[in-house]
Amino acid sequence: MAAYSGHMPQFNINIATGRGLFPVTIGFEGERIDSITYTDGAHASPTRLLIPSPVDLHVHLRDFEQLQKETVSSGTRAALAGGICAVADMPNTVPPVADRETYERRLELMSHDAACDFVLNFCVDDKYSLSQAASVDPFFIKVFLGETTGSYVLEKGLLENVFMLRKPVAIHADIEGMREAIKYSKRYETPLHICHVSRREEVELIARHKDERITCEATPHHLFLSGGYTVKPPLGNVNDRDALWAALGTTIDIVASDHAPHTLEEKEHGAFGISGVETMLPLMVTALVRGEISFKQFYAVMHENPKRILRSHGFEFGFGIGGRADFSIVDTSETYAIDPTTFHSKAKHSPFSGMEVEARVVETWVRGKRFFTNGVCTNEARGAPIPALSKEP
Repeated sequence: MAAYSGHMPQFNINIATGRGLFPVTIGFEGERIDSITYTDGAHASPTRLLIPSPVDLHVHLRDFEQLQKETVSSGTRAALAGGICAVADMPNTVPPVADRETYERRLELMSHDAACDFVLNFCVDDKYSLSQAASVDPFFIKVFLGETTGSYVLEKGLLENVFMLRKPVAIHADIEGMREAIKYSKRYETPLHICHVSRREEVELIARHKDERITCEATPHHLFLSGGYTVKPPLGNVNDRDALWAALGTTIDIVASDHAPHTLEEKEHGAFGISGVETMLPLMVTALVRGEISFKQFYAVMHENPKRILRSHGFEFGFGIGGRADFSIVDTSETYAIDPTTFHSKAKHSPFSGMEVEARVVETWVRGKRFFTNGVCTNEARGAPIPALSKEP
């Protein structure tokens, strides 16, 4: 599969694109892709797929005062095991990333402990955190509207002020909160990302107002499951699930895990959230292999749209000649049952436990280095902030 010529690795492999699978030879020098050449497939394994730049834009890495749930190290190693090259860290930590000092502390911690690449978010819930948001440059300013799982609900009357900053905003909201956020996004031309869409009426609302600045996500648990599990927002019914699947790649821009780890004892007492960063890619590739989604949909939600969102917010990310050599390799030759006891995350439980999938992550490459192989993270697995796009003079 991989050959080395001097210091330049080359892969002969089938790559998943929006138009289907294509056998290619990919060469890269250092951190960058040097060449992509289409081949006859003679040297490419028929069951191994290269997935370009998988990224998870909704991950709760905990740490700080919640080390029992997850650490930056364990959570990002779990991401690599799940074939994920980079994550967006959510800010509702304890304490929250809601002031400049904590933001810089989080950046230092992530830069030291993260095994994969990352971007940071910032939480606004009151006037003080709003004033602090003006002095940092996060991926998203995250606001919680209405009922949520923490105590960081935005004070009434401040939402318009958040959008007036004209920095990308991500919301955790009910349908009324979505309507208000969409109104302000359009008024101030501020990018808006709507997290974990879960209901048909939400899909329909977003579709009516969709423009290039409004994006949204669905999670694997809202796509694959219904009823019987404790998460927020709650799992929908079959009608809701059908609406989510139909909207993938169009109204729904991306799939993100909302990885929200808890201890087993906390889950037994009804804590919301699941361990999801290790199962997202295997589940989505399985849906692709089984024909439940098209290559066009898969490529859109797992690569093209995450790349577009990152780049539109000023971050350099994406697969292609001259781009970062970020990709994962997935083996589809066997069917196996998801076993949470093998997770790299501290949260070794999952609503997908026992579910059969047909995609196993065998390698994850970040910036031209093999960060994960044969079930373990390598010594080269050292994450870094995703760099800002260079600005042309």
